Amino acid sequence: MKIAISAQGTDMASEVDPRFGRARYFVIFDTDRDRITQVIDNQAAQDAAHGAGIGAATKVAEAGAETVITGRVGPKAFAVLHAAGIKIVSNIAGRVKDAVENFINGKAHPADGPGCDAHSGQGMGMGGRRGGGAFRGGGAGGGRGGCGCRRN
Repeated sequence: MKIAISAQGTDMASEVDPRFGRARYFVIFDTDRDRITQVIDNQAAQDAAHGAGIGAATKVAEAGAETVITGRVGPKAFAVLHAAGIKIVSNIAGRVKDAVENFINGKAHPADGPGCDAHSGQGMGMGGRRGGGAFRGGGAGGGRGGCGCRRN
């Protein structure tokens, strides 16, 4: 099985990049061969105004990855990966080597859908209304919500 890990470097000692779409590299680890078989340079995505996640997801799919290990994946990239049949293990930090070992040993599991762990939706809103005379009103509200989906 090929696993794509978002990484800050090109080897197993590198740190997992917390960003999927704007990760510096993707290290492709083949579990059947027990070694890195490819490194994808994702530098162009760091300078992209938008679409970095979709582009990164396309590169990973073209490399034949069956699973992605990363810190967080945005909803558009998640949709592309999901459509390609690629499993996503998110909310991962540490070294690439440890992330791969934890996944192989069943200590890290794929998410069922966008919004899991690092995908939790966040929103803050404020609203106010002022009226003349003796009546004044104001209000503020904020919220943070997760997806509530189950994990494997």
